[in-house]
Amino acid sequence: MYTVQSFSSLMQATNSPLVNTANSLLTGLKIRMGQQWYICGKLALNEGSSPRRPLNASPESLECQLLFKAAILTSGVSSDIPLMVTIGLPNSTYRLYRETAEQTLRGKHIIQSDPAVYGEDGSGILPIEVAQVDVLPEVVSCMVALRRGESCERGAFFVFSFGFGTLETGLSTDEGVVENAMGSAPGMHYAVSILREQLQQTHDLSFQSMQQLDEAFRNGYLYINRKKIDLQGLRKKAIQTYYTEIVSPALGDVVNDRNLAKSNRIFLCGGGAYYGDLIDCILEEFGDIAGVKIVDQPESLAVRGYLLNSMRHIEDQSKLPVGIDIGNIQTRVALAEN
Repeated sequence: MYTVQSFSSLMQATNSPLVNTANSLLTGLKIRMGQQWYICGKLALNEGSSPRRPLNASPESLECQLLFKAAILTSGVSSDIPLMVTIGLPNSTYRLYRETAEQTLRGKHIIQSDPAVYGEDGSGILPIEVAQVDVLPEVVSCMVALRRGESCERGAFFVFSFGFGTLETGLSTDEGVVENAMGSAPGMHYAVSILREQLQQTHDLSFQSMQQLDEAFRNGYLYINRKKIDLQGLRKKAIQTYYTEIVSPALGDVVNDRNLAKSNRIFLCGGGAYYGDLIDCILEEFGDIAGVKIVDQPESLAVRGYLLNSMRHIEDQSKLPVGIDIGNIQTRVALAEN
């Protein structure tokens, strides 16, 4: 069994003293990077004036390193045991950033947080050692979770992971990953941008950030000038346009005659799997030729795969296996319960 902790990938630099403004570490993430303090997650959403989130940031960027430290902090690990950490990258940047990720994240880290935010005393200093780092393409991690997790899938199957930053595609067989089916395409942010363009034709969005619009996209409504605007119709059109322009061509390249001869099973995961309008488009195109299934807890499938991969490297109790998914919307960390 495993536990998954998650928090919003929002962040913002701050010089403000924050005392008793949150009820826990998870809702009161304030971390120091160099000479600057940053608030993350729900604290950035509540206290930040213009929080931002990364979009497929490189592992050596401040955003990635900040979220990496925040994930370790929220996991509750101690400084006593070195960590074996697996993270993931989109297929489009995997070869470009893999070595950089391993070199940047491996080694000793001093994580300085501010416990006063959630009403506790102390220095908030956690020294940890990341003894080993492994990096997987995100879709491969999803395959690992399907094969080695609770469902123990066998045989060949397609995996489509709909994230905010990218859509990841892949085909897994008992022999391994089919390379010509691996790919990345723009993710759900493409549909959010379409929605923004549609709204700008009738409303003033000058005070709406991309983060606020993304939340409105997920909720299906938005407040403008103290009026509640129903977005479900516009969202459906935006998703249909996204599917026609991006998703269908990407999936059509993968679900071809040659690959259908290997399998006609499709697993859907990622946060985009919660959008019924997107699922309807997929079923309309592939429902007659393939079995389409949304996995349980689709948003956390990747991080479960990262954890399982880390566990594969542990031969004794000398290292603690950890899986970390630094996402554009949510950052998740998974630990084995035993």
